[in-house]
Amino acid sequence: MNNIINWMGGWPKDGLVSALEWEERLAVAAESSKREAGANRATPYGLNELRELLAEGLLKGKADGKASRLWLAAGADAVLSRLAEYSLTQGDVVLTERLTSRSALQVFRKAGIRVETVYGDNHGMDPEALSAAIALHRPRLVYAAPVCSDPAGAVWAQERFVAVARICAGNRVTLLRDDRQEMLLYDQETYRQVGNESTEHGVISIGQLPPGLVAGLRFGWAAGDPEELIRWFPPGLFADAAKEPEVMSLERQALTGLLKEQPMEPLLEMLRVQSGGRMHRLTDMLKKRRVPDMSWQTPQGGVHLWLKLPEGLDGEALLRGAWIKGLMFQPGAPFYAAQPKRNTLRLTFAYADERQMKLGVSRLIDAMGDFLGRFDIG
Repeated sequence: MNNIINWMGGWPKDGLVSALEWEERLAVAAESSKREAGANRATPYGLNELRELLAEGLLKGKADGKASRLWLAAGADAVLSRLAEYSLTQGDVVLTERLTSRSALQVFRKAGIRVETVYGDNHGMDPEALSAAIALHRPRLVYAAPVCSDPAGAVWAQERFVAVARICAGNRVTLLRDDRQEMLLYDQETYRQVGNESTEHGVISIGQLPPGLVAGLRFGWAAGDPEELIRWFPPGLFADAAKEPEVMSLERQALTGLLKEQPMEPLLEMLRVQSGGRMHRLTDMLKKRRVPDMSWQTPQGGVHLWLKLPEGLDGEALLRGAWIKGLMFQPGAPFYAAQPKRNTLRLTFAYADERQMKLGVSRLIDAMGDFLGRFDIG
């Protein structure tokens, strides 16, 4: 099928640091490694240097300027996978919100971890409900995305996060906050208030460079108190080098060189402006179609739009119909830890140009019309 519009997510092929530039940097790193190996010297671009650059620059708020507060890996999902595989045991309990990251749920369930939900609202987890759930389930972790959640792009109220963190600390339960989208929070004043602060003892923040920043690069981290990081990512844990989740050597070298030469914040601001503009363009197009009983929660950041369909319309069934017309997206049910609402879906809009956006909206509305009958779509 030609001209399929993919709004399922994933990783774009190109970025603000282009594929060509990144390939050139990898080639330079490879040549440097060859020279160093020939001279029987260690690479000057080691893991510690990269940690120090990040701790003193891009992740200074998270790391409090200390490299020991960072653990690096090939993306946020790699951090989650290693934590679930090596530091949790089958049958352990993780508490999370009912609507949460699909990829995190997949990681936990694949590892045999029991996921239980905590009641909350648009402001975050309810503290009383969390206290009751901790007493009932005795969890190893509380997993949450307080800043720019996937799929809804929501931000918790600051007082709600403080209350949740205190409850976790008081019960000696690690709070694992998934901050992989926080660098794309449209309002950076909000980010400074609830996102970019040093993590306290008992809290681990996982994140990653946003898709579309550096072409093809999946790079992530865990940030937190060194004792907490050692607890969950102990040194020497990965005896098999093939399973070591650290960023590959050449990518480390290339990223180290890039960070020395190119400030990331201007590029991140470009991504925020681009994503916010496309989000408003998409929601404007949907408003003009006037589909009865279709609604969405306007995201405060990120690359996704969470859409609620008219009652009786199933997101998975709609995907099958839309695929025939040349549109793909994520049905909403897999984003629920329990009691899924099937009349939901997630659209990843951030990589669509104007033409793709217009075509995508038309194909979505046409597919809905096939199920609901033709309605006034403006």
